[in-house]
Amino acid sequence: MVMLRRKNWRDIKDNKGVYFACIVVIALGLMIYSAMSIAVESMDKTLQKYYTDKNFADGFISVTGYPENKVTSLEFIPGIDQAAGRIIKEVRIIDQQKDSNRYLKILTLNRPNTPQINQIHLTTGQLPRENQPEILVDPKFLAANHLSLGDSINVNLDGNQVSLMVTGTGQSPEFIYIMRNAQDLYPSPEEFGMAYVSFSTLKALVKEKGQVNDLVITLKEGVRFEEIKDSLEAELKPYGVRSMVARKDQTSHTIMTSEIKSLRTMAKALPVVFLGVAAIILYTMLRRLIELQRAMIGTLKAFGFTNREIVIHYVTYPVVIGTTGGLLGGLSGVALSFPLTTMYKAFFDLPGLKSEFSFKYLFFSLALALIFSVISGIKGSLDILRLEPAEAMRPPAPGTASKTLIEKFTWFWRSLTSQAQMGIRDVFRTPTRSLFNVLGIAVVFSLMTVSWSMQNMTDILTTVQLEKVQTFDVKMQLSQPSPTGATKLALAHEPGVTKIEPLLEVPASLRNGWLKKEVALMGLTKETTLYNILDKKGQRVEVPDQGVLLSEHLAKSLNVKVGDEIYVESPLRRETIGQKGAKLFVKGIVPQYVGLNAFMEEKQLQYFLRQGEISTSMLIEMDPAEIGTMKNKFRNASNVASIESLKDTGDKIAKMMESFGFTVWILAILGGICGFALIYNASIISLSERKRELASLRVLGMTPREVLKVITSEQWTLYAFGILLGIPMAYGLNLSMAQSMSNDMYSLPAELPFMALLGAAAGTAFSVLVAQSRAYYKIKSLPYVEILATRD
Repeated sequence: MVMLRRKNWRDIKDNKGVYFACIVVIALGLMIYSAMSIAVESMDKTLQKYYTDKNFADGFISVTGYPENKVTSLEFIPGIDQAAGRIIKEVRIIDQQKDSNRYLKILTLNRPNTPQINQIHLTTGQLPRENQPEILVDPKFLAANHLSLGDSINVNLDGNQVSLMVTGTGQSPEFIYIMRNAQDLYPSPEEFGMAYVSFSTLKALVKEKGQVNDLVITLKEGVRFEEIKDSLEAELKPYGVRSMVARKDQTSHTIMTSEIKSLRTMAKALPVVFLGVAAIILYTMLRRLIELQRAMIGTLKAFGFTNREIVIHYVTYPVVIGTTGGLLGGLSGVALSFPLTTMYKAFFDLPGLKSEFSFKYLFFSLALALIFSVISGIKGSLDILRLEPAEAMRPPAPGTASKTLIEKFTWFWRSLTSQAQMGIRDVFRTPTRSLFNVLGIAVVFSLMTVSWSMQNMTDILTTVQLEKVQTFDVKMQLSQPSPTGATKLALAHEPGVTKIEPLLEVPASLRNGWLKKEVALMGLTKETTLYNILDKKGQRVEVPDQGVLLSEHLAKSLNVKVGDEIYVESPLRRETIGQKGAKLFVKGIVPQYVGLNAFMEEKQLQYFLRQGEISTSMLIEMDPAEIGTMKNKFRNASNVASIESLKDTGDKIAKMMESFGFTVWILAILGGICGFALIYNASIISLSERKRELASLRVLGMTPREVLKVITSEQWTLYAFGILLGIPMAYGLNLSMAQSMSNDMYSLPAELPFMALLGAAAGTAFSVLVAQSRAYYKIKSLPYVEILATRD
């Protein structure tokens, strides 16, 4: 056995290049797996602990006004454990030095002797005192606006200017991911942040006295929000319910859970690709080694070594490689998890999030590497069992001399050089090995295609949304539904305004059986040109006279198709006896890349709500030079919640899309490394098997570059078949990637453009060229005289 161990190390040393490439591929795959898995597990555990410690609410209800002294009575509704009321106001920051809109959403802190739901995590400073003009802001807003503790912030609150002093920074479990609304897509701490004041302070400043406008509840164990929703709606109906959201649909929670889910999916999927490529390399290398050492195996059997001992000897190669790659990948992944977790903490600002050394994922990495390596090793060494000593000590019988399939195309075959014929013939005469190499190249190609197509996904999202769907210049969001005619008339004569279109956007619940989704139900006029609904071909789709249009992501979530009937409810609908909602037919399904909406004709939505001719926003086409003037004029208007230009929206989307660029390059680089390792391995195997042939060609006077054509012709043939197989694989991988990364905030299109396929093919070809350059140097240093002097 000592002799076999020495042979192990000698063979590994002789083929160190191939084995090193394999170790790198294994290590990269397991580094991704362990780093992402540790980061995801840390995020999930920290999030759940944060929710528990701070008593995160199970339901969120926005109302026009509810008596503060009746809030605790909600706890008598069966299933509700605790209920708390608060006041929420969105205010604009007054800053004469800046021509920009900056807003804060102010929430009241929990009062003493009331249920402590959504408790604040104090980061720095101290909590605001009762009846004092003091404020707590979120850390990102403080840093982005270059504020310090003790600074004063002037805000416009219900038409009055109020000065509030910053006493500290803090966070709520309700706002880990802070956005002003769902259309923002991306946090913008420079323009919007969360703030917290004492209940008595805000109560004294608002117009509504003795009332709260927001309620949060926790549920008893085992109770679902849907079970108490009807009772809660009945109780709150006289007080103007604006929205009612369960924890699972709360914006920050939805984004956090979606991110954790997509990261967990990627952490499982990507390592399989790398380990699969490594398994192919190990398998082909081991088969080649066994073929070359056939006589040696016969000698070992003749000296009394059993099949079991010899198989274990050859399985040792992948075990050593797998163990080395697993340890390197696991350790580097654990190390990478620390900066990765820090990056996620900066992005989500989740208190307490940190990474720790994980023996669990180090063990899992090692176990995965060994499983893949041992399977490839056993599969590659099974031929040993069929070899008898006398048979093994003879050279293998020559293969069949019949023509391969490609040789039957005589017009093509005759156009090739003899070197090319030698290489291509070998592809067809070793079908098993060729199939594995083709499969590996296809995997590398599909991985590169996805990296290229992700850039296309983001380009389509931004281009379509900002240039074809939203064609307005300014969107004026109203603080409450308002009469359409009067609002349009008030804006019609403003400087630079050329067109105004009303928009009715209301919260709604769409239900199909037990499937339910909380969305924004959007009412548009049939003549609208400032907000366009497009089909997959980019053609404009009119809103139907009756029924609803659904976005693809929404239709999939509800499992409905065109012609199906869904039940629609909205807290803004004035109910008739026994009718909380209405059944509507799905008239069409359209792609939507930003947001999650259902669309109705404006008059039909107004009829559904039974509130007359109302709108919640105005879409305005105007001279861009006058946008600043309009913002300055209406920013303090009591009925204007916000004024946002399309350029502001575009900047936010572009900022969000920048985060995908890093992923694109990482996937492309990793795919290139895999491709190089796989093709380099194939070229070294081909070189080893053809030493005598290539040496003979050198003796006959061919240059190293001419001899290289034997290797390159084989590789380019494998490349061509790999690309053909990789195209359908790329479509499938691209579709699954788009689906896994899409959520209620945005949906990535699963289109695979020709340029993505072309770019991936070029990237894979580059890997082939790099591997061939290494093979060229091997051929140049080939001791062909010594090889020809060796007897078989």
